[in-house]
Parts: sequence; structure tokens; C-alpha cells
Amino acid sequence: NALSLGITSGKVMGNIELNGKKLTNQGFKDHCFLVEQYDHHWPFLTCKETLVYAASLLLGSGNHSSVVENIIDKMGLQSCKDTKVGNDFVQGLSGGQKRRLSIAIALLKKPSVIMLDEPTSGLDSAASVAIVGELRKLAKSENLIVIMTIHQPSTKVYNDFDQVMLMSKGRQAFMGKAASAHKYFESIGYPMMQMTNPADFLVDLVNADFTSEDSVISILDEWKLHTSKSKMSKDENLAVDSNDDEFHQLMKRKKSFFHELFVLFRRHAVLIVRDPFVYVGRIVALLIFCTIFALAYWSSREKVQAQAINFYYANAWTISLGSMFAVVAVFALNAEFKSVMREVKNGMIQPATYIMAKSILVLPVMLLFGVAALSLGVYAILGVKANYAVYMVMFAIGIFVFECIAEVLSVTFFNPLLGMLCFLSIWFSAFLFAGIFLPADDIPVVIRWIYYVLPLSHTLDAFSYHVFSGETWPSCIPDESAGAICIDFSQVPGEEPSTLILQELSKLVPLVSGEDNRMEAMGVLLGMALGYKLLYIAIVFIKCSQCTTLEEPVLNETETSVDHDVSRHSNTP
Repeated sequence: NALSLGITSGKVMGNIELNGKKLTNQGFKDHCFLVEQYDHHWPFLTCKETLVYAASLLLGSGNHSSVVENIIDKMGLQSCKDTKVGNDFVQGLSGGQKRRLSIAIALLKKPSVIMLDEPTSGLDSAASVAIVGELRKLAKSENLIVIMTIHQPSTKVYNDFDQVMLMSKGRQAFMGKAASAHKYFESIGYPMMQMTNPADFLVDLVNADFTSEDSVISILDEWKLHTSKSKMSKDENLAVDSNDDEFHQLMKRKKSFFHELFVLFRRHAVLIVRDPFVYVGRIVALLIFCTIFALAYWSSREKVQAQAINFYYANAWTISLGSMFAVVAVFALNAEFKSVMREVKNGMIQPATYIMAKSILVLPVMLLFGVAALSLGVYAILGVKANYAVYMVMFAIGIFVFECIAEVLSVTFFNPLLGMLCFLSIWFSAFLFAGIFLPADDIPVVIRWIYYVLPLSHTLDAFSYHVFSGETWPSCIPDESAGAICIDFSQVPGEEPSTLILQELSKLVPLVSGEDNRMEAMGVLLGMALGYKLLYIAIVFIKCSQCTTLEEPVLNETETSVDHDVSRHSNTP
């Protein structure tokens, strides 16, 4: 994490240089690639599609099919190139294949340094040997520096390393050629027995959980004394060719903003169609559940005053249910953001292009949600006569606000379950304080603001006038058999029947009024959506720009500064 500038909390002291140049966040994006311990790919793209989109993002416009095929052959992915990557819910590539896919993407970038965080975790011994062996070949053939963290590798894996750094308690216990490690420890009184895995021997020596703490500290102090005596410098540690002018004049990779936007637009359009959970699944769920609720309120089709309250609730449930399903987006967008952060970290994309592409694509999906929720249940079954297009737009705006809230929560928490819990808390608060059950004036002043700042009250206020004003309501003669609402319109000449019914309904549902507040409510909802969207953008940019802040090390008289300087000529793991 320190070498990849991934530590964003606490204090980190030291220097990190790339061939004599201080490594910055932008420098890392331009010339390094981090393969994280957990592979975050796009689960509904195939292996080949993942590489094709990566090549377009990293190499710019043009036909990169030959490059992609070459990488597929080199990484042994030919047999699974048309297999979807998959995730916890959809079967796809194996763990080893995902890891090779991550390395293949790194090779497309042609970086100077590839860093891998525990690349063999979760893999069997044979797969671990194969991956590390392939990395060694690539380091030689592609002139790469490969740096990895690893826990207790097998003998075969250990023998593929050129240099090893052994650490314990945050301190170095050894740094040097892998083949010389056992000789150093033998010189300080810790000989290695024959037929022993060198990695096991080294880890056992400095494992503070199962080895005497005094012994571990003694080993750490010995190495500190050894480096002090030998005055190890970065030049002795990783030989740097100071004459490599071409490497010292590294140029920032320049890519077209609009090309990147177009590639991301195409990729996420494919993902929206293929992902059965985030959007397509919600469309189907809205169609089914809104139809069920409409059937439950079948009697409100009659459009008589006695059914006015049922007619209201049938539409209210449709609005409320549609917004609640956005909880699914919190989980899915959280996983998506982890993949986005990986791509931003490695210089593949910019946060701005991702946000623009995704925002453009999501807008028509909101209208599709409206079509699914309203067409069959509200218009076909309930027989609503209000303007369809206006109702659909109102529904889409209302649900879009909750979609923006879901976006904010998906990037705020690392654990998506926390974001989903917060979303449901917000939704239930919005439903409780929407004015359906309790008048705003009866809510304690301390929490009355919830009524105004959450979107559901504004959405329900707008739709109530829209659906009631579009209906023809017959007059009612009050008698013992009349329902809760019964108005003889002949007794109130000159008044709009729907307005009179809404005024009477407001005695039962505090939110309802006889006034046309549709434009005002939609304006408030759009303002809310904009506010949440801006908050989402701010969080995305902040999280994508975070990197390690290095402080200059404070040395005493017995210490010697050892910078981490990575040289292009130290090109093996």
C-alpha cells in the first residue's frame, strides 16, 4: 500500500522514487500498475471484451484485436476468452483466470512497474507456481519491474525471486538477493537446515506470534546494524542506470477525453443491458409488484367517490414501491465503484468520464421504470385517465432522486450493507414523514425538517392532483350507505369536482391538497436530485484522488536513509 501510494490515513515517512524521480499520484497512473489482492472486474463482460475495452482505454482509438489476442495467448486465457468474468452470484472465470486477466490488463498498459498484492492468495500450489513463473518470464521479455507481497511461498515460487524484503513489526529484517538470504542469517547465528523451504525458514524467524519477541527484535536490530555498517544506499540496493535518459524523460500518456467517454458509454450500455439485477431486474420487479398492488385495489376502477381513498392509495403504493427498489443499486454500484477506483488508480480512466457516461445512460432507464410501473398496473388495470407522459416523467423524477441517494451511499461506505441499511432508513423515514399518516404541523419542530428535505412528500403531493384531476367523478347523494367521501356537486356549483374530492380527501390524508403543485414539486425534486448528484461527484473525486502523503524520515546518528528507488533495470520479481 505504501509503495502504491495507497495509504490514506496515519503517518507514512520515507521516500518513494521511480528511477531517481519522486513518485507522485500522477506518476503512478502514468507508469505503474497495481494488481490488487481481490480482482475487481466487470462481471457481465467476457474475458475478451474486458481486454478489448481496456485496450481502447489504454491505447487510444484504433483496432487493437491483434494486441488483445497476443495478450490472451501469452496469459493462457484462450480457453476462457468468451466466458463472462462472473461474480458471487453469476458463475464465471476461476480465481486463477481472474488473476491472469488482471495481469493481462496491466500488460496492455505497458507500464514500467507492476505491483501485485498477494497474487497467489486463494490459489493452489500449482497455480501459484504457474502465475509467478509467468510473471518472471514477462519481467524478462517485457523489461518490467515486478514487485509483489506474498505470504510463505513454496520453494519453487521463492526461487523465482531475484530480490526479497523480509519484514516484521513494520521494520526490515532483510533486503537483498533471494539466493543470499540464508547466508546472511547463518552469519548472525540462524543457520537454515537442509531440505527446508527458504521462505518457511525466513517467515518462522520473524513471526512474532509464534517466535520469541526478543529473538525477533534481535534479528531486526541486527539488520539495522548491518545496513548502518555497510552504508547501504539505493544505488547499491537496486542498481540504477543514471544514463537512461529515455526513461528519465517519461512523458505523460495523453488520451482523448471524448474517446474515453465514448468507450465508457459503450461499455456501460452493455453492462446495463446484461446485468440482471441493477436495472433490468428492477424493471421486471416493478412490472410484477405494481401489477399485484393494482389488482389488490381492483375496486377503485369504478371511479366513484366511495373508492376515492382506495384510488389514492393504489397510486401511492406504486410511487413508494418504485423508489424503495433503489436499495438494489446501493449494492451493485458499490461493487462497480471498486472497479472504477482500480481503473482510475491505474490511469485507465478519469472519474469525470465515468460519471458523465453513467449519468447519461441512467436517465432513459428512469423513464423505463415509469413505463414498467404505470403501463399495466396503473393505466391498464386501474384505468387511470390522467396524461400518461406527464405521469411517467413525474414518476421518473421521483425515483431519480432516490437513485441519486443510492449513488451517494454506494460510494460513501466500503461495505455495501451499511449503505443499504442507511438507504432503507432514509426510505422509511421519507414514507413515515411523507404526510400520508401525519400532518406536517403535528410533527415536532425538532424533526419537522424531515418532511421537507426527503423527496417522497413532494412526489406524492404532485401525483395526487395529477391523477384525480384527470378523472370524471360522478356526484354522490349523502346517505347512510355513502362512503367516507360523498359530495353532491350540485350543491357546490362552479367548483371543480376533482378539487372538491381532493379537499375532502385531505381530511383523511394530510398530504393531499386541492391545489396544483406539480411544477413546484417537480422543481424541488430536481433540485434535490442535483444536490445529491453533486455530493456523489464530490465523494467520487475525493476518493479517487486520495494517495499517500509521505513525510521526510527523521534519522538519528546511527541510521542511514534508504529510499525505495525502483529502477527499470531491476526487471524481475
